[in-house]
Amino acid sequence: MIGFFETHSYLIAQIFGFAAMGTAILTYQFNKQKTVNLLLMLVAALWSGHYAFLGLFTPIVMNVVNVVRAGVYSLRQEKKWANAKWIPAAFCVASAALLAISWENLWSLLPAVASIFASVANWQTDTRKLRALTVPVCVCWLAYNLVNRSIAGACNETFTLVSIAVAFFRYDRKKPPEEKEKEKAL
Repeated sequence: MIGFFETHSYLIAQIFGFAAMGTAILTYQFNKQKTVNLLLMLVAALWSGHYAFLGLFTPIVMNVVNVVRAGVYSLRQEKKWANAKWIPAAFCVASAALLAISWENLWSLLPAVASIFASVANWQTDTRKLRALTVPVCVCWLAYNLVNRSIAGACNETFTLVSIAVAFFRYDRKKPPEEKEKEKAL
């Protein structure tokens, strides 16, 4: 049985990765912030499995941080302590500290930087800031995934960047005055 997993680890990794990507896409179809964060916990756990089968330690550790972070962020509306301003800073510090423990090579910086940006991005209630802060998260993960042959990871980050670009075009760009007037009329 162990031989099967060793022989097919790359394929199994991609299955975990595409399952994570599919769950992430599904996540944003829910309205409740708590549901979204709980599903993000599952997404991060699936990404941990993906990177485990690729034999990459740093992204496993950073995704464990993501699991805990999504769990804490899911409590923001229910628990006063979970809404404390120091919470995202604590996750940034944890990501940096765990990088020191999980260091594999210079590429290890990318998942850690992505985790730090994600800690700040996912804290945002302003969706424009969330999208803007998610761009460096995606760029870091995209580069890391390309270097480490993670097809699912590269596809996920590309899809997310395209989605952010579409959202930026739809919601965040400066609109000409006549277009603003047309939207007001609707």
